[in-house]
Amino acid sequence: MEEYLKNIERLSQKRDCIFREEEDGAFLFDPETGNLKFINNMGVNIYQLCDGRMTIGDITSLVIENYKDISSKQIEEDIKVFLRSLVEMEFLRRDEAQHE
Repeated sequence: MEEYLKNIERLSQKRDCIFREEEDGAFLFDPETGNLKFINNMGVNIYQLCDGRMTIGDITSLVIENYKDISSKQIEEDIKVFLRSLVEMEFLRRDEAQHE
């Protein structure tokens, strides 16, 4: 995984982003960059878990536990791609604070 997506890394939501939940997902909008992204319901769940406390590994484990009909390898890859896109679009940032 990329350095910012190692399982020990924690990601948190960028404060100034607008999160608007819809029936089938949510829109993320960053007024600073103009970036706009629609995420589905699973993406909403993953995004909301990015609170700076849970590691990417913790989040991945929770998703694997809740979606037993999907291979864990597929879930890991999908989460990696999803989180990378949110970091690149600046909706998520690496959490530098130490959490115990």
